[in-house]
Amino acid sequence: MSSMEIAELRSLIAVAAFAGVGRAAAALHLSQPTVSAHLRRLEAALGLPLVERRGRSIAFTVAGESLVRDAHRIVALHDEALDRIVGTSGEDIVVASTDMANASILQTVTRVLAERHPERRVRFRFHRTDSLRRFVRAHTADVVLGYGDLGPGRIDIGPVRLAWFGAAGAAADAGLVVFSPPCTLRDAILAAPAGARRTVVRECLDLSSVLAAVRSGAGITALPTFHRTESQLRELDLPAPAPLPLTMVATERIPAGTRNALVGELRRAVAGG
Repeated sequence: MSSMEIAELRSLIAVAAFAGVGRAAAALHLSQPTVSAHLRRLEAALGLPLVERRGRSIAFTVAGESLVRDAHRIVALHDEALDRIVGTSGEDIVVASTDMANASILQTVTRVLAERHPERRVRFRFHRTDSLRRFVRAHTADVVLGYGDLGPGRIDIGPVRLAWFGAAGAAADAGLVVFSPPCTLRDAILAAPAGARRTVVRECLDLSSVLAAVRSGAGITALPTFHRTESQLRELDLPAPAPLPLTMVATERIPAGTRNALVGELRRAVAGG
């Protein structure tokens, strides 16, 4: 009987969230071969291809997209059950982050926590903003990073600038490719003057699906400006949507000195991005 491991599903979610094996590996603090092996084991267990290479980019098959949706629910239920029954290890630092965080932000968090608490393991959990608010309410993460109002104790880090992107030759009247609701980025896209007059033509669960749809010419989208390096995308000369406010919540398990260092370093990372 086939089975899927939670670690493998975490890798699958990260590859979808960060649109690439290398970026997923960096976010999960695993090696690239390890994440690739997780994907291969999932494919072997299911007997179906889940991802396919398209030049320098990666795309999910229909089966892969379906499993990503289920994986979000499976991993969320797994984590909620563990937190409720046994809690989190007092030695671990749990960081719940938006899956729209870029590499420099995640590396900054890792570096600060490793420097100040080398004896403690840092574990990342990647979710969308609505799920991050639940982490804040339930106090099941030590640090929560997301966009907008995360709830009590929110600290403003700074604005993350957005830009419009499309495939080469994207039509001037192209429709919108957006994340499925609820989504802070989606709201910013639809509220922008250049987005309000367009029709939503594709809704996607994760970044990998958004990028694949835009690259195929299905429509245009807005993303944080650090996506300027994405292959097969070009930045469009349209008025940018309002920046997204990156915010952080830290529990009392994070000492004040560490919290202040995180805020300072994250603000520098956002300003430099």
